[in-house]
Amino acid sequence: MCRHGIAQTQVDHLSEIPKFLLASIVIAMSSLVSYSCTPTSKVIQLPEKSLFRSEHYIVYGLRDNETPGELAEKFLGARNKSWMIEEANPGADFSKGNAIVIPLKENNKGGLSAEGFQTIPILAYHRFAEDCNSTLCVPKRLFELQMRYLKENGYHVITPEELLAFLEYRHGLPKKSVLITMDDGYRSAYDIAYPILKEYGFPATLCIYTSFVGVSKIAITWDQLREMKANGFTIGSHTVSHSDLTRPKEGETEPEFIARIEEEIQGSKKIIDKKLGQDTCILAYPYGYYDQRSINVARQAGYKIAMSVRRGGNAFFGNPLSLRRDQILEGDIETFLSRLKTFNNLSLK
Repeated sequence: MCRHGIAQTQVDHLSEIPKFLLASIVIAMSSLVSYSCTPTSKVIQLPEKSLFRSEHYIVYGLRDNETPGELAEKFLGARNKSWMIEEANPGADFSKGNAIVIPLKENNKGGLSAEGFQTIPILAYHRFAEDCNSTLCVPKRLFELQMRYLKENGYHVITPEELLAFLEYRHGLPKKSVLITMDDGYRSAYDIAYPILKEYGFPATLCIYTSFVGVSKIAITWDQLREMKANGFTIGSHTVSHSDLTRPKEGETEPEFIARIEEEIQGSKKIIDKKLGQDTCILAYPYGYYDQRSINVARQAGYKIAMSVRRGGNAFFGNPLSLRRDQILEGDIETFLSRLKTFNNLSLK
């Protein structure tokens, strides 16, 4: 007979949960429980303080004021999976004696629901300064305000590797996920943005064009890039010289045009790989311009992610080599907030 695989002795443990917590736990568990044909005699070993355990989740009694990060490291093998516990226990009090749900498996890798699907905004910055006179420059005080908003409102700043796992339907992401990128390679990314990002514990991705690195006082250096990489930042390519990959230059023959595209995309990767000892996986198309030929060259070069500056978020079914990004150009917080759309409403009922 097909039964839900819960031994009676495990069900009895649920009586230990305070009634005012039981309702919220049942709600959280309802999205995680699955029914299957399992022998009714099967007994699942419970870790200490566990009130119930199945293949998919644990109901756990907190023995101390354990944080979601500590619990994720203990039960899921990685602190960065703490979001799975947080989202399974909205508004929970992680205090000694309380019971919480720990999901053991990701139940929605693509962020799909009957109401629509998850989207990942990618924010694109360029330069930073105390005061700015260009739309490509963000004032320090405004950038700090933007990062503080992300922190205080529960946003998770992710890495390109995490985004790729989502796009390839290998892993899910927190509901409020965002990727932060900075183009070109201005030193202000190191002098101004980097300390603020470190303060909030946020990683970011710098996409540099290699001919610009270290050429003047306004350009970032390879040593600075190495330091940022050592602190969890990702260094990607913005080509060699930031030239348009979709149009030939004046007087450029078709073979010369193709050779230039290949050198811009492949050559920059080789330089960054050698300078930083890595396998560069992310590319930002100069000016956001791309076509099928540049996509093909990027794929052949070994890039896993490539980004335009077309506005909008990215669903798991998007093309990883033509992702959308929102440039942060306006000097106000309201425009920034409008770029943080993490869900696309589309009734699937």
